[in-house]
Amino acid sequence: MRRRPLLLTALATLPCPAFAQTARAWAPPTRMIIGYGAGNITDQVARVLLDVIGQRHGWRTAAENLPGAGGMLGANNLIRAPADGSVCGVVAAAALTILPHIQRNPRFDPFPDLQAVTGLAISSSFLAVNAALPVRSLADLVAYARSRPADSPVFYYSPGNATVPHLNLEALSRGLDFPMQHVPYRTSAAGNTDLLANRVQVTMDSFSITLPHIQSGVLRPLAFNGTERHPLLPEVPTMAEAAPGIQLMNAWMAVFFPKATPATTVDRAAADILDAVRSPAFAEKLPIGTSPFALGPAELADRVRSEGARIGRLIADIGLTPD
Repeated sequence: MRRRPLLLTALATLPCPAFAQTARAWAPPTRMIIGYGAGNITDQVARVLLDVIGQRHGWRTAAENLPGAGGMLGANNLIRAPADGSVCGVVAAAALTILPHIQRNPRFDPFPDLQAVTGLAISSSFLAVNAALPVRSLADLVAYARSRPADSPVFYYSPGNATVPHLNLEALSRGLDFPMQHVPYRTSAAGNTDLLANRVQVTMDSFSITLPHIQSGVLRPLAFNGTERHPLLPEVPTMAEAAPGIQLMNAWMAVFFPKATPATTVDRAAADILDAVRSPAFAEKLPIGTSPFALGPAELADRVRSEGARIGRLIADIGLTPD
């Protein structure tokens, strides 16, 4: 009569068969989804990470480019991937903090759908003007723009509505209460051509686009939207120095897992990635104009939440409507 309980007790001590285990033992992700085309700055940063983390921690993770819809296609594929740590993705800030506010039916929400892992890299930009403009500081630009007649305003360009340069220059003009007229272009190259010809006067486009023309003297930098002055142009003040209290955004990119990925997997991956991001090799290999962005899971989630809320308010204030 006692044999059955003893048998059950003995069976309970045996290892569970492999097919009954639901948790995936720790191993680096085998696939990294990059929602941008090959050669895009986010793609470049992701591949620097894979190179460095492969050398430091033995990751053998295959990169998979899924470009489309400003990074939303890749993010949408990531949220449908297995939540077992086998698939991660690199997503840029705009797909998380801007696009959900300007799409009528957003494909995902960053918080219910994605698990923050770590920051990777951040790109800062210069506020610059055509050197023919009679201004040498942000204060000069504010005064000059206010002095212009309504039919001859100061024009600024961006590579499209609701891009980072557009939103930053709108936030700046509204925060300091001075008028500028937005001219959206389909590409940065087209806008920059008109900037160099002085058909538009102001930009906050990407570092790699403006720096060569600043160095040649065609553009004049007024402020740098970074936490510290840039070593190449140490005489140019930061935006915080030139306009205290004005909050602008930077283009950044970060690593995410599908939302239900186990916390132990997230923490282990974050530790490896942060070690790589903080290494000298990572900083040395980053594209020009980018720097390491070492945020852990909680810090990254807070950044997405606070920045997304602030940008949502700005978009509503500007009056941009969902597509």
